[in-house]
Amino acid sequence: MKLADLHTHTHYSDGTDSPQRVIELAKAAGLSAVAITDHDILNGHSEAAAAAQAAGLELIPGLEMSASDAGREVHMLGFFIEASHAGFQQQLAEQRTRRIARLHEMIARLQALGLTITPEEVFSQAKHQGAVGRPHVAQALLARGYVSTTKEAFDRYIGNGGPAYIAGSPLPPAIAIRAILEAGGIPVLAHPIYLKDDALIEQLVPHGLVGLEVYHSGHPPEAVQRYEQLAERLGLLKTGGSDYHGANKEGAPIGSTSVPYALVEALKQWKREHRTSTCA
Repeated sequence: MKLADLHTHTHYSDGTDSPQRVIELAKAAGLSAVAITDHDILNGHSEAAAAAQAAGLELIPGLEMSASDAGREVHMLGFFIEASHAGFQQQLAEQRTRRIARLHEMIARLQALGLTITPEEVFSQAKHQGAVGRPHVAQALLARGYVSTTKEAFDRYIGNGGPAYIAGSPLPPAIAIRAILEAGGIPVLAHPIYLKDDALIEQLVPHGLVGLEVYHSGHPPEAVQRYEQLAERLGLLKTGGSDYHGANKEGAPIGSTSVPYALVEALKQWKREHRTSTCA
C-alpha cells in the first residue's frame, strides 16, 4: 500500500533537519509522498521539491498556520498552497514578526523567574532565520542546563498554562481558514486532541474548514476513532502525519504515523473541484 506522512517540519521553522534530510528520511521510511508543513513559512519547499524529484518521492506543498481562539492555540494545516499568492506571503511575514515579539515576551518571563537566558541565545537556535517558536526557547533552556530535556522545558515553563507561556498568533482560526482558501490551499485542523474542545471543530465548518487531522502521533486509538467518526459526520477530509520535528520532538519519526495514499488523492480531488486562488 502506498503511504504518506502529511505533517513534517524542517529547520525553516522548529524542526532540526533540512528539507533534503526530511525527504531522505521519508524515502527511507518507504513513503510514497510527504508533506512539509513548516509553521507560517513556505521557504523549504523549493529545496524539498528538488530533493523529492531526485528521490522519486512525491512532495505535497503545505504549511502549519498559527491562530488562536479564547487564548488557546489553534493550528491550521494548509495543503497545496500556491506560493505565488502575494497577499498570503505578506500575511505569513506578519505572522513571523509576531512570533519574534512573542519569544521576547517569553524570554522576559523566564528572566523574571530567574532563568537568565538572552534573546541572542534563543534566536541563535533558529539557524535558518525562518519561523521561530517555542522549541527554540526549549533548546536554549536545555543548553543552559535549566532543564534536562526539551519536554521538561515545555512541562515546567513554556507549555500551555506554564509560567512563561504566551499565547501564539491572535489570528482567529476562521481568518486562517479564509487565508488558506484564498491562496488556493486546503485548510485542515491540526492535532485536534490538543484543543480539548471538539465543539470548536464543528463551529469552524461553516467558515470553510475542509479537513481534520484524524491520524497524529499524539492521538491514542480512542481519539483516532472519535475523530474518524466526527470527520465522517461533518463531511471533512481526513489527513494524518507524524508531526516530525527531528531532535526537537522525541518519539515521532517520519512515517511513524502515516495515511493511505487514497487520502492524498482525496485532497487533490477537492483541489481540482474548488480551486479559488487568483494568485493576487
